[in-house]
Amino acid sequence: MEDLKISVVVPTFNGRELVRRTLTTLFAQTVPMTDFEVIAVVDGSSDGTAEALRDLSSPCSFRVIEQENRGPAGARNTGWRAARAELVLFIDGDMLCDPGLVAAHLRAHVGEDRLVAFGALFLSEDSPRSLAGECFNREIGAIHLAHQKSPATVWKETDCVFSNSSIRRAILEESGGFDERFRMREDLELGLRLFQNGVRAEYIPEAKAFQYYAKSSADLLREAEVFGRADALMAKKHPEALVPGQFKKLEEEGGWKYRAMRVAARTPELWETALIPACWVGEKFISNGTLRGMGARALQIRRRLRWLHAGLKDR
Repeated sequence: MEDLKISVVVPTFNGRELVRRTLTTLFAQTVPMTDFEVIAVVDGSSDGTAEALRDLSSPCSFRVIEQENRGPAGARNTGWRAARAELVLFIDGDMLCDPGLVAAHLRAHVGEDRLVAFGALFLSEDSPRSLAGECFNREIGAIHLAHQKSPATVWKETDCVFSNSSIRRAILEESGGFDERFRMREDLELGLRLFQNGVRAEYIPEAKAFQYYAKSSADLLREAEVFGRADALMAKKHPEALVPGQFKKLEEEGGWKYRAMRVAARTPELWETALIPACWVGEKFISNGTLRGMGARALQIRRRLRWLHAGLKDR
């Protein structure tokens, strides 16, 4: 244990087969197996994940921790608090890791005491083609492609997604870790606090992870409402923060688009009726770039309406 340089925390919820794939890629890293440990946190799963993971043969130190469902923030907190290394790396349970990922994160922290390193995150090629996957490429995927082309690009607060990121355990202890009141947006909320306390963000293009994205359009619509409630909580916890895309920033900017969206968000189901056909066509003809793009845009608007509707109720 004295040789451990980094602890890899992998939270998972009802993703037995996906997390097994993730762990297989972690067990095939280029760094010596004595340099790192892997901690899988099973967050209230009911699909036999814990039992399946305990049957795995691991070349490195490997632990499985079970807990009642507390969401991503709670699972990550459990993982880093159990970590035995100075550095902590967070990897989601539906990602495939490049063999050099752990090594790239270790290099990033050499001589750095107050750094959070964000690795590259792209859509896995074997993910099912869907409008949800297209939205991933247009949103999170687009952010990482832009940073891949220009690694020196400043890392924004809104880019903080702790799905392939590393940080010193001491900084997590100092900050208190993730706020478990947030079922979504816990990444952004922690990022705000870290940046306010002088922690520097750096993009690590060599630390590549590929997310297997099996979510459906319905999943994204449900998540939009959870994001809305989380962002309303964000505005209450950080009333001083002006973050692009967040309620306080939108309210201060105003503008006809935001006012129109507020009106539409009062009855999102009415406006969604007009957008559902475009989503259906885009999903049905997913191989057609024009129709796929039209459907993805319609899905993004539907999600935005649901986000605003749920968030305004809690504001």
